Amino acid sequence: MKNKKTILMKVTILFVGIVVGVIALFCFRVRHGVIVKTDRTEVISREVIFYRQDDERWAKDSLGDSSFTMKSSGCLVSCIAAAVSMEGEEVVTPGELNMIFSGYNVYDGEGNIQWSAIESIGGYSVNVYSDVEEQEIYQCLADGHYPIVRVRVNGLGDWHYVLVVGLEDQDYICMDPLKDELTKLSQYLNRVYAVRMVM
Repeated sequence: MKNKKTILMKVTILFVGIVVGVIALFCFRVRHGVIVKTDRTEVISREVIFYRQDDERWAKDSLGDSSFTMKSSGCLVSCIAAAVSMEGEEVVTPGELNMIFSGYNVYDGEGNIQWSAIESIGGYSVNVYSDVEEQEIYQCLADGHYPIVRVRVNGLGDWHYVLVVGLEDQDYICMDPLKDELTKLSQYLNRVYAVRMVM
């Protein structure tokens, strides 16, 4: 009887430890994220350009001189390419944009984009928002621009960037460079960690 109680106590402690660990991991993964929800229902519809970062035409291309490739880390470049293509008169692919960025030293040694370097190319305007606010995201769309938001894959995974392209049924609609169809911001738990815009 004593052995059964001891085993039950150990199992209970293990279970509680696992639950606490899962909660701690969740809190750690979503810290600094801002929940972005809206009560707006109107649809801001435009023709969306889909670009995948793992497209075989540029998947193996390096980001500048870094060891990172478009396939592994090209979500942000793919979002920028889609945004400027939908806004401008010329279409630019992620592969072409990566070549431009590499030529102008837009990337640091880790393949991260240096935002001020984009504007030095000429023809591009960048807005790096200091805070995440739903009103700013909506205003970008209302003004005909496409905000790029940093999320986590499936809400809890690795860092990832998606392009907000519209609004439908109180949910922001996104072009995800890892998907072939539009996604909803709610698929990333509505948590946004940064907002950028390139025109």
